Amino acid sequence: MPLPSTRIIPAGWSEHHRPVAAGGMTADCVVERVADGPAPFPLPDGWTGRTHVWSGKARIQELKRESTALPTEQPTESRQYLIQLPYDGTLPALWVGERGDIVTSNGVEYTLKQRMTGSELWAHDFIAWENQTQQNP
Repeated sequence: MPLPSTRIIPAGWSEHHRPVAAGGMTADCVVERVADGPAPFPLPDGWTGRTHVWSGKARIQELKRESTALPTEQPTESRQYLIQLPYDGTLPALWVGERGDIVTSNGVEYTLKQRMTGSELWAHDFIAWENQTQQNP
C-alpha cells in the first residue's frame, strides 16, 4: 500500500507513454466503413460500397487464436489480430461487431470485432478478424 501522499501510477502516465506506443506503429493502414443503404445505379467508376473513415499508422499483431468455422462447401478459417491505432485525438469513433469497420494494410483486410478498453490507455486497441477462404486472392 502506498503512502497516503503518493500514487502508484502518477498522474499523466498514459499521456506520457502514448508517443512510445505510437512509435511502434509502422504499418500504413486505411479504415473504411461499409456504406449504408443500397448501391447507386448505375455504379460510379471506382465505387466500392465503402466510405473512407481514417488513414494513418497502425501496429498489427496476430494473436495465435485460429478458429475453423462450421463445415461449409469450402474450408474457412478465421484469424484474430490485435490492431493498435494512435491515441492522439485524430481517430474518429470506429464501428465494431458484425458490421465493423474494415482496416486494410499491405493488401490484407481486417474486420474490427471488439474494442478493448482499460483505465490506462496508450493506444486504441481493437480485436479484428481476417477470414481466410479459398476464394481470397
